[in-house]
Amino acid sequence: MQQTIDRRAPHNSPTSQSQRGFTITELLIVLTLMGILSAVSMPTLKGFAVTRRLKASAHTIRSLLTFARDMAITDRTAHLVVFDLDNDRCWLASSETFNPSSPLASALTAQNSTTVNTTSTNTNVNPLANANSAQQNGRSARASGILGVPYAMEKDVALAAMVTNQNGRTSQTDSGVGYIYFSPTATSEESLIYLQNSRNQIMSVAVEAASGRVTVRQLATEEIETLGFSAQN
Repeated sequence: MQQTIDRRAPHNSPTSQSQRGFTITELLIVLTLMGILSAVSMPTLKGFAVTRRLKASAHTIRSLLTFARDMAITDRTAHLVVFDLDNDRCWLASSETFNPSSPLASALTAQNSTTVNTTSTNTNVNPLANANSAQQNGRSARASGILGVPYAMEKDVALAAMVTNQNGRTSQTDSGVGYIYFSPTATSEESLIYLQNSRNQIMSVAVEAASGRVTVRQLATEEIETLGFSAQN
């Protein structure tokens, strides 16, 4: 006599339990845990973004200073990087058109910039990208594409202070306009640029006088307290 075998899984088997899905309560618990984790991690992620923008601004300044040094050597003409501390921006200038008594005039003037028409509506363009375009287009003056074109600091990043040693005199300022000079022999002035973000983190961009070498460093908390920087508003 032939027996019939029922191959259907019993109701309490693992297979039937795995196919029943999640209950509303389980989904609510998962969503609640995800919300808690997001709330905990959000300040950390925001802090990473603020720190990244500070480092990006510092390294862009270093690149612009290094470019000014290289241009001074190549063109045998002194070049400068001008810093507008009140508006948190900087730009490249040539000694042939730069007037120390009116440094702001070197920013986006028709006399020393070939890109006024294309960049006047966007002051947050990376000037080094324009420099690369100028080189690729075979322009006679490699720096002509970025002379006088301001580069604004990243969001929540400010030019906190500038320390320069010009003509044997050391001065520090946290407002107004200053500049760093590079001669055709690669020499410069002993200078420091301090950048500060909304988390009161500070990075310094230093220029050596004898070689014009540029270095970037993030300051420790103890150094910031010693220097006496106040928190950004």
